[in-house]
Amino acid sequence: MAKVDLIIIGNGMSGGRLLDEILKRDPDRFRITVFGAEGCANYNRIMLSPVLAGDIKADDIITHSEQWYRDHNITLHSNDPVIAIDAENRTLTCQSGSLFSYDTLVLATGSDAVIPPAARDCDLDGILSFRNLADIDRIMSRAGNSRHATVIGGGLLGLEAAWGLRQQGLEVTVIHRGGWLLNRQLDPAAGKLLQQSLEARGISFRLNAEITQFSADQTLYSDESSAIRAGGSESEVHPTSEKPSLQHITLNDGTVLNTCLAVIAIGITPNHKLAKISGFDCDRGVLVNDRMQSSHPNIYALGECTQFGNHTFGLVAPLWDQAMVLADQLCQSSDSRFSVQPCATKLKVSGIDLFSAGEFLDSPETESVVCQDTTSGVYRKLIFRDQILTGVVLYGAVNDGNWYFELIQDRQQAQHLAPELIFGLRYCDAESISRLTPVGVEQVQTSAPELSLATGASS
Repeated sequence: MAKVDLIIIGNGMSGGRLLDEILKRDPDRFRITVFGAEGCANYNRIMLSPVLAGDIKADDIITHSEQWYRDHNITLHSNDPVIAIDAENRTLTCQSGSLFSYDTLVLATGSDAVIPPAARDCDLDGILSFRNLADIDRIMSRAGNSRHATVIGGGLLGLEAAWGLRQQGLEVTVIHRGGWLLNRQLDPAAGKLLQQSLEARGISFRLNAEITQFSADQTLYSDESSAIRAGGSESEVHPTSEKPSLQHITLNDGTVLNTCLAVIAIGITPNHKLAKISGFDCDRGVLVNDRMQSSHPNIYALGECTQFGNHTFGLVAPLWDQAMVLADQLCQSSDSRFSVQPCATKLKVSGIDLFSAGEFLDSPETESVVCQDTTSGVYRKLIFRDQILTGVVLYGAVNDGNWYFELIQDRQQAQHLAPELIFGLRYCDAESISRLTPVGVEQVQTSAPELSLATGASS
């Protein structure tokens, strides 16, 4: 049987995962061609922060080397992006003018960094995003001549970038428009504990703050205390380009910070530009159904470029689910369908343990149980809706996080066990564990001394 010509536009994590899933199911079904925009092999993007911190090297996060593509007879085109798709004639055109035909097409074009308004028309050297290995190279080059860095964004990516820069020896200030850190994953109490832990590691914060101006102005500002607290000086960087060099950031309360490096990490937005100009149905992202089909039946999409219902995606778990569903559809091995599932959140900062899944804020429709030990810095919060566990926030003692996550997915009524449940699996009695523990989770009974190790509580 003749092979089907499958083209994948995008060589990021989603595209790489799809390749793995296809090869598991039917390695000889397709003649596969991949177009990548970055000009390098496929790598694990979620490990960028350890690379920035110097804990590992860029080569350590490669998941699919160029040799891997050759070994699996997959054609990889780098540095020649696709600029147009002709869905009617099933062809695509590259920037070089090359024309390719396909039987089945997959869009995996990923996402772009959200840029704050003050930076959109600002052509200063030293304002950088944090999305790929090329960004890491630019940040490291700039950081080598800097004493202070400012990170815009107090979400997962921003905090990991801040920690990476701090590990490089820079003084770091994080500017966050929210009232507490990780305000899309944590409640205020856990966010405050996280802030205290990071401040103890030398990172400072400006909350409820937004940037109104980036400036290369050499003027000394009257608010010297703010500038000194933020670190930095006007002459601490040797410009790396002919563009004016960033020197100051002005906040919405009038505060001026002296800094020569600003790293933007306030979020992502689906990269659906190619799909949109090619006539695909798009909203915030490329619209797909539960088979990952776009508005054209033989053209699919997956990953951060997609929109399913009202949902767009930035965490890994749903992208992996999409890749499995799409591989099933393409290989006709199963008629599996995609659905949005709860996701768990962890932060890659050494020595800081937090876990969040499902709901995390109280509402009139929910009830919560909280246990906090201020001495040891342990915080636990369970949220129930209609007697069912729908959310968990853990800080400082996260060993039960995966168990709670399984309970959220299992959707059993559990609120009547809350006094025991708040302390975790090891504190629940045997009968409760047998009723609540999902298949595959080990059942454990523990004595009181072991409880203190598991929960941070004292007997």
